[in-house]
Amino acid sequence: MRKSGLASLIPLYFIILIDNLSVSLIIPVLIPISYDADIGIMSSGGTSARDLFYGVAIGSYSLAMFFGAPLLGSLSDHFRRKKTLMLCLLGLALSYALTIWGLLRQDVVLFVAGRVIGGLFSGSLPVAQAAILDVTPKERRVNSIGLIMFCVSAGYVVGPLIGGYLSDSTLVSWFDLTTPFVFVAGITLLNLLVLLVSYREEPAPRPARRLAFPNPVKHLVESFSFPGVRVLSVALLLMSLGWTAFFQFIGLYLTANEGFDQRAVTNLISVVGVGLAAAFLSLVPLSMKYLRPQVAVAGALAGMTVCIAGTALTGSTVALYALCLVGAATYGISYSGLVGMMSAAVADSHQGSVMGTAGAVAALSAGLSGVVFGAVDGSSAVPVLSAAVFVLLSFLLFAVARPGGGSGSREEPRESVDTTSAV
Repeated sequence: MRKSGLASLIPLYFIILIDNLSVSLIIPVLIPISYDADIGIMSSGGTSARDLFYGVAIGSYSLAMFFGAPLLGSLSDHFRRKKTLMLCLLGLALSYALTIWGLLRQDVVLFVAGRVIGGLFSGSLPVAQAAILDVTPKERRVNSIGLIMFCVSAGYVVGPLIGGYLSDSTLVSWFDLTTPFVFVAGITLLNLLVLLVSYREEPAPRPARRLAFPNPVKHLVESFSFPGVRVLSVALLLMSLGWTAFFQFIGLYLTANEGFDQRAVTNLISVVGVGLAAAFLSLVPLSMKYLRPQVAVAGALAGMTVCIAGTALTGSTVALYALCLVGAATYGISYSGLVGMMSAAVADSHQGSVMGTAGAVAALSAGLSGVVFGAVDGSSAVPVLSAAVFVLLSFLLFAVARPGGGSGSREEPRESVDTTSAV
């Protein structure tokens, strides 16, 4: 294995940052894109049509990621990491170009096409993580994973700020809805050049077999069949459906019903990012150190249910920010705990499948919740209250079934769990 210094790995960490800010950047800016008849993409159309567009625009990205991420993983094994990561960055740059073109032409099809292509090529996070760990000595891998999680979390804090503030013409006269996408496209291309020049990997051996094209649906169904993770997988699916519905629609709900403007939504989504950062960087290790996983997950799911429901019921802005902050933190603990228990329930030979299942569940949940709730009534309280119901069902299933609580032949829990595909 070739060892590399931190400087040569900076482009890889930056890919992780770009990958995650791409997910959160769209939330504040998609509201005016969808609903402002003067500057948005739809000059006409009723609320239901705009709700549907919002849901499709936000959900198609994650659905495309669900199908694209496994293929990118196969490509990275076949053609090595660097070529695959360069392909990912080119794909993301192309997606931003189509998004900008769609906005300028007010073409819904082009805009959604940009979202789909972005999703197909946004599954670079596992590839970048593998590339980092490939060249990192074992004694430094814990530090590397910490930096990876910092980039993941930072993306969810920085993304909404880029989307919200770089599209705000009251700050700078020439800012408009395309500016955030131009900015991120620029740093994506810049990172591609830096990766091309600075990152070196060992020559790829000749592939031993033909490139495989994985079937993510088949893989997901097969993963759910593992005896030790059935209940945990369903609980993870329900919890993920709840979280993604909340994350995708809370800004829209507050804009339509509580008078929030774009800047207020931007700040709120960034607070959610801070909660995620606090969870993954400190609260998850602390909770797993001092509490049994079953206790930590049950408590976090209960707290998450209360926080999500509270955001649709409270009239206090201070309380709303607090609920979003705590809700994001409890999501981080719930996700990490459930995935950790899934990891501990299967043999080492199935660890890759379990981690792949967790990532697939997160992507599929985000895609389904976006499209379904956009089609139903995206700007009402329905998505947020439904999110609370999904998390409550996850809590009830977890509490009744008590997975991992018996004295079966489970493996001992592992010290660390990959949480980079959490959101």
